[in-house]
Amino acid sequence: MIYSHYKALRYFKELGIPGPKPWPLLGNIPAVMAIGDQNSAHLKFTNEYGKVFGMFYLSEPVIVVSEFDIVKKILIKDFHAFPNRRLPFKLPLNSLSKAVAIARDQEWKRIRDILTPTFTGNKLRSSFLIVDDITTKLVQSLIDSSQKKEIVNIRKVLGEFTMETMLSVAFGVQMLNSKLIHSAIQIFDRGQLRVLMSILSPTLLKVIRKSPFDFDAKYFQHLDRAARQVIKYRRQSDQPARRDLLQLMMEAENNGKLSDDEIIAQSMIFLLAGYDTTANTISFAVYLLATHPEIQDKLINEIDDALQTQADSFNYDKIHELKYLDMVVSETLRLYPTASTTIREVACDHTIDKYKFKKGGTVMISAYALHRNSKEWPDPEKFIPERFTQEEKQKRNPLSYLPFGGGPRVCIGMRFALMEIKIALVRILQKVKFTVVKETEIPLQLRVGPTLSPKNGIKLGIEVRE
Repeated sequence: MIYSHYKALRYFKELGIPGPKPWPLLGNIPAVMAIGDQNSAHLKFTNEYGKVFGMFYLSEPVIVVSEFDIVKKILIKDFHAFPNRRLPFKLPLNSLSKAVAIARDQEWKRIRDILTPTFTGNKLRSSFLIVDDITTKLVQSLIDSSQKKEIVNIRKVLGEFTMETMLSVAFGVQMLNSKLIHSAIQIFDRGQLRVLMSILSPTLLKVIRKSPFDFDAKYFQHLDRAARQVIKYRRQSDQPARRDLLQLMMEAENNGKLSDDEIIAQSMIFLLAGYDTTANTISFAVYLLATHPEIQDKLINEIDDALQTQADSFNYDKIHELKYLDMVVSETLRLYPTASTTIREVACDHTIDKYKFKKGGTVMISAYALHRNSKEWPDPEKFIPERFTQEEKQKRNPLSYLPFGGGPRVCIGMRFALMEIKIALVRILQKVKFTVVKETEIPLQLRVGPTLSPKNGIKLGIEVRE
């Protein structure tokens, strides 16, 4: 144990990378817990040791980066040395290794090339109507809660909305049943803790796999069967299929086609990546609007002006005309990047400037620290949508804002996620306003796991608009 601790102390010193001193066995976890959470720890360590520092998640060394030039080299210029995401947990289904967010090297490139046309603006137009239709039930539930004078946990309500949306567009399921929803929810309830623990140290995996917190493959298998049934039906049917993401993937033919296993792997990863992150982002946006009523009113005025009459149809193009809406969403993602870190595996021994990266090592880019760089973002803790006017954006380093990662492995579902977030906000704010109540937690306590989320939900009041 003494030798291992001494070796750990030498690891970053040999690489020329500063950082906090680790504890034996526990690494820097005690310090992270004392500070409060991973993001706050990254920010504190960045201020103390610089924008490149090393820390230990138990026995696992991780280099944390928020220096623009080095981030650019990791994600873009020197991509060959950092081409793959680090995956610290065993997949519940082997077929998930074919998901675009998980696949490695040439297999990733092939799948990415096939999928990319699926997420262009023209293709997303077909999903717009599906998402917009699902918001009808969401808005009605908020109106009902207002009429009953209920205090609403908006995160719970929006979680139900994004779950239904992702199952509908990614799995092609139009009539949701309770068993399917239960399986999808179980994946998150059981999987979140395991992912968080496994990030701390791969050495925990053997214990975790035997614990009640392990991913339960049967829930994935249920979703797998549901998707296969839809695919089989659509291949056999003479009727035109609904133009959802599942159908677009079935039709994808750019540089080859996807197998059924590959299509289902993408559906799985879209659910995993799109449910929690999108629900959290909309929740954070609504919270920020409730706590900044003048900004909420300004956004409502923009929406009302754009959609004054029935002739002003709400469609994919109209979303992009709402400039203040885009600023509000962008600033929400700056303050609360739900994917607050980007993790890469070092493919070969590599040097960037004075820093050495060892093959097999882990690099973590902290979007949270980037988004709170006071030189790029004056008063970084304040909610100021006007930071994202075209004039202001041109003043900043583009790598100061990375809510969806960057480079060749930037989130492929980014456009869809932003579309879903904006549709929900427009339809909600056409009918209701949000208010702070005594149950509203200010400031929010955050939970940092695989995603950034409100620890205790978000409780708000709702007023139906005149």
